[in-house]
Amino acid sequence: MKKIVILIIAGFLSLNTFSNPIVSADTLRIDGKLVLWLRADNYGNGWNYGYFLGNRIMSLFDNYVITTAFGGATNYNMARQVYDQYFIVDEKYNQIAQGIIDGIEQSGVSLYSQVLNDNLGFKDLLIANSIPDFTAMDEKWKNSGPGCSNLTSWGEATANAPELSGETVISRNLDWTNNPNLIKNAIIIIWAPTAPDEQRWISFGFIGLFGALSGINESGVATFQNMSNYVNSATGTGFYPVNLAQRNGLEKADYNLDGICSPRDVSDAVRAHPVSSSFIIHSGGPSSLEIPAEILEIHNTFGDTIRTTVNNPDYFGDNLVATNHFRLLKPPAYCVRYQRISDSLETSNQLSVLRNWSVLKTAGVSINLQTIQFVPNKNILRFSFAEIGTPAYQIEPTEVWVDTLFALVGINEVKKDPAVEITVSPNPCKNLTTITAKFETPTGFSCRITDITGKLVEQFKNINPGEKQVSIGWGTTDIPNGVYFCTINFVDPVSGRPIAETQKIIVSK
Repeated sequence: MKKIVILIIAGFLSLNTFSNPIVSADTLRIDGKLVLWLRADNYGNGWNYGYFLGNRIMSLFDNYVITTAFGGATNYNMARQVYDQYFIVDEKYNQIAQGIIDGIEQSGVSLYSQVLNDNLGFKDLLIANSIPDFTAMDEKWKNSGPGCSNLTSWGEATANAPELSGETVISRNLDWTNNPNLIKNAIIIIWAPTAPDEQRWISFGFIGLFGALSGINESGVATFQNMSNYVNSATGTGFYPVNLAQRNGLEKADYNLDGICSPRDVSDAVRAHPVSSSFIIHSGGPSSLEIPAEILEIHNTFGDTIRTTVNNPDYFGDNLVATNHFRLLKPPAYCVRYQRISDSLETSNQLSVLRNWSVLKTAGVSINLQTIQFVPNKNILRFSFAEIGTPAYQIEPTEVWVDTLFALVGINEVKKDPAVEITVSPNPCKNLTTITAKFETPTGFSCRITDITGKLVEQFKNINPGEKQVSIGWGTTDIPNGVYFCTINFVDPVSGRPIAETQKIIVSK
C-alpha cells in the first residue's frame, strides 16, 4: 500500500468572483494522480472544470476522441449529426458542458480543433461522454467502448475476514485501450453538488468526462459500466448516455424514491430511458442493504434483467462477478476473464480485502487502465492507474479514506450555531497562519494539526483562555505544501459534551 501524498498544483477558484470566501474548485495530486474537486452549481462546476483543465481537454479531443474513438474528422462530423438526431440529456448536462466550454475560453485556451478544423461547442463534450453509446450506432464505432471486470463480495463470503466480518468489498478493472493519451489524462473528480436532493460522489475516468463510468457516492453505493458481448444496431430514438444515467442514480440522494440509497437507484436510472447499445451495469453498496449488489444487463433490443447471487453457481457464494458477457439476459458465452475468476472462487469463495483484489487480478489484461477497490462500510478506497507499458492491476494501489476526500471540498464548512467558531487567516498560507478560536463560553482546549493521512504535524495542549476568543500562530515555513486539518478539542462547559471542531488549512508556497 502506498502512502498518499497530496500537493496543490493550482490555485483555488471561487465561482464568479474571486472575493467569494467559499472555494468552489481546486486541483490536487494524490500519489501523482490528478484530482479535481468541484463544489458549485452545474454550470459552475463545468466552468471550473474547463478553466482548470482546458488545455488537456482540447488535447484529448484532438489526440483521442476525434481521431481514435470516432476515427477522424469525417466520422466525427457524422457523430455530431447522429447525436442531434438520436440523443437526449437532462438540462443539467447541457449546463455542465456549456460551462466547460466557457471555462476553457475564459482561461485563454482556444476552442479551435486543428483535427476538426472547427471550434468545439458544448455538444462536443456530450458526444465525448457518449462514446460507449455510439458503439451500436455504426459499425465503425463498434469497438470504441470500454471493457472491464468487477467483483463484489459480502456476507458469508467475507464473514471470516477479520477486517470485514461480513461487510462488502468491491473491486473493478477498467479495461479500455492502452492509448497513451488516455493513460496520461486519467482523473479523479470529487463532485459536491448544490441541489438539496443530491449527494457528493467521486468519479474515476479521463479528462473531459463527467459521467459515472466508475463512481462511488457518500452513501457507499458504487457503480461500474461494462460493455456486453451482444451489439445490435440501434433502433428508435431518445437515447440517454449510459454514464450520465448512472450518474443520475448515484448523485441523487434517492433516485427511485424508495426511501433508501442502494444499487437499485442506479439500475432504475439506467432503465428510465432507452439505451442505444448493450451494457452491463454492476452496482454495489454496504452489506446492510437487503441486496448489497446487483448487475443490470440491458440491451437496445432484448430489454433488460437484473442478475443477483440468486443466479450464481452454488459455489460462488456471496460473490457477484461481471465481465463483458450477458449471463442471464442471453445464454452465457465463454469469457476467459470470467472463467479465471470463477476458477478462483471454486477453489475458495471466502474473500478478504486482499483476496478480493487478488482474484480480480486474475482477470487483468494489458489494456487495464484503472483498478479500483472500495470498502463501503469502512469508507476505504484503493486505486491504481496504468502507466505507459504497465497495466493498472500490476501497480501497487494507493489507499485513502473516502471521508477525507470529501473533506477536501471547501475550506470553510458552515455549521449551525457551533460551540466554537474557528477561523484561519491567511488560508491558503505560505510561512505563517493564525488560528482563531471563538467560544460561546471560555473553556480550556487543545489544538491538533494533522496532514491528509491523519499524521500529527503540530499540537498545542492545555490552552486556557481567559476570554471567549484566543489566537494561535502556526509557522509553516518548514511545512510541505498540502492539505492539513486543524482540530480543536474541548468539553462544552454548558452541555458537558466533548466536542471536536475541524477546519481545513492549505499550505501553498
